[in-house]
Amino acid sequence: MKKNITINLLGRLYAIDEDAYELLKRYTDSLHSYFSHREGGEEIADDIEARIAELFDELKASGVQAITIEHVQDIIHRVGSPEEMESPLSSEGEEIPNGEERPSSFMEDAGKEADGSSRRLYRNLSDRKLMGVLSGLATYFGGDVLWWRLGYVALFLLFPGGFVSRMFYWSRWHWGISINLSLIVLYFILGVLMPVADTPEDRLRMKGKQVNPQNLADEVSQPQPTQRPDEGHMGCLGGFFFIMGTLIRWSIYALGIALAISMLAGIVGLIAVMTMPHTMIHESDPTFWQFFDANQTHLLIASVLSLGVLLIPTYCIIHSFFSEIRMLKPMGFGQRLAFLIIWIGLFIGAAFYGTSLVAKIKEAEDKSWHIRDEQYRKENTHDGIFYDPDEWEFLSERDWRVIRADHCNERYTSSGQYYTGHGARYIDTYDSRHRQLFTIERTELLQPGTYRLTACVRANGQGAYIYAFADSLTSSTTIYRTEIPADGNEGGGLWREAKSKRDSIDAYVTANPDALHTSDYNFLCAIANANGSKGFGWNRIALPDMHFTQPVTVHYGVSTDPALTRASWLGQWFSACDFELKRIDEKQK
Repeated sequence: MKKNITINLLGRLYAIDEDAYELLKRYTDSLHSYFSHREGGEEIADDIEARIAELFDELKASGVQAITIEHVQDIIHRVGSPEEMESPLSSEGEEIPNGEERPSSFMEDAGKEADGSSRRLYRNLSDRKLMGVLSGLATYFGGDVLWWRLGYVALFLLFPGGFVSRMFYWSRWHWGISINLSLIVLYFILGVLMPVADTPEDRLRMKGKQVNPQNLADEVSQPQPTQRPDEGHMGCLGGFFFIMGTLIRWSIYALGIALAISMLAGIVGLIAVMTMPHTMIHESDPTFWQFFDANQTHLLIASVLSLGVLLIPTYCIIHSFFSEIRMLKPMGFGQRLAFLIIWIGLFIGAAFYGTSLVAKIKEAEDKSWHIRDEQYRKENTHDGIFYDPDEWEFLSERDWRVIRADHCNERYTSSGQYYTGHGARYIDTYDSRHRQLFTIERTELLQPGTYRLTACVRANGQGAYIYAFADSLTSSTTIYRTEIPADGNEGGGLWREAKSKRDSIDAYVTANPDALHTSDYNFLCAIANANGSKGFGWNRIALPDMHFTQPVTVHYGVSTDPALTRASWLGQWFSACDFELKRIDEKQK
């Protein structure tokens, strides 16, 4: 059942159903829209309406009670045919006799504006997934729009930086980012510059068809952009593109709203900073505010230009959102072009001021960092040597003093490969070019007696020694030395000894249960299991026993300095810890 309405056409009343009325209205509106740009166009449109009224009268005379959409389609095709119209008039108003050549009528003139060779480039909203750019290009240049879309997606996969290139061409990643971003930017620039095929005339020109009553009738009969054809039967691939396009479109709208909120906050913050008395906040970061005061005008210009660069896209996105929900009309081509030109100008200005500002900020940061670094190094330099605070705390608590530290890369301790595998810190130096000359020692006052110095050490090359000597009033001083074994960072005497003892205890658990309760059992296990049960190369070594007959001050430590060791250092690193200077009696010897 269809609803009928009554219309007034040139003072005559006609009964017509709603579908037929909508088609007739679109057709007459399109005619008025098109011919309004031509001289005498309104009169032509009125003449056509008069012809339509005459044909409606003929239908009523033939017994038609209500005009249907089929009647309207037939009438607008008849109106569009020259032989069905009244005899055309010459430009002087004279009737042209039959058989004579007549001047071109408005229909031929309209046809000259758009034929197959004069297509115009529009965004095609009737077959869009995002902005209708690729659909418009496919209509203009030819080809199935599906292949245009697949080709566009393929560019992201085939160019460096796409999925395939990320698998095989890692070195070209930066080129891929540039190309893919360019493709996205190009799409949105075309979306801004290409006009929308809103009217039936635009859609005919987009397809390269003549703008005449016949084609206008066909076009207005087609579903409009809001009436997506075959919406429920678009297929799997079409459905995928529709969903992705919808998600992208609404993501862009969400981005525009977020940018608007962010810009509002930025504007409020900028106004607050510009107007707030700086004495209230200078104490928070004096270096920053000194830079701010010196470059306030530059910062203001750069900030305003940057806000403008963000403001125009934000406005366009929000305007597009309201156009989507039919609260605003889409922007015209002139407005879009003006926005684009202004945005490019703002972008160039923001890039210029921003680049200059970044250079100034970098210079200020470098200067500030240099000042802070000098202050930091000054605070952590002791006896002319710079120490990391953690290293200085470790060494000073144990009374260690660095005597010489050439080519040690300002690193004198390390952690992570202690012989039990725990995180204890130990003396350590490293230089990949075997250049470090390092001596570290501490001093103790000893009473007369016999003493033995032991330490846990490791190295990856020859030439590192532990040493000891006593202050002497005579010209000769005896220096005791023992070279550190070059076992590298695996195995080592400590590991072998611990592994052997642990295995021995484990083997005799049943026969000798008391051995299971040895106090050092867990310690032995820790050494044996370190570094995945490979050990870290540590050895326990001792100096020859030292005998003193009077109180002396003894200096002991570890060194790679040939002046002290009388040997060349051939390794890259060495480590030392757990020094113990212990008095022994005759029985212990």
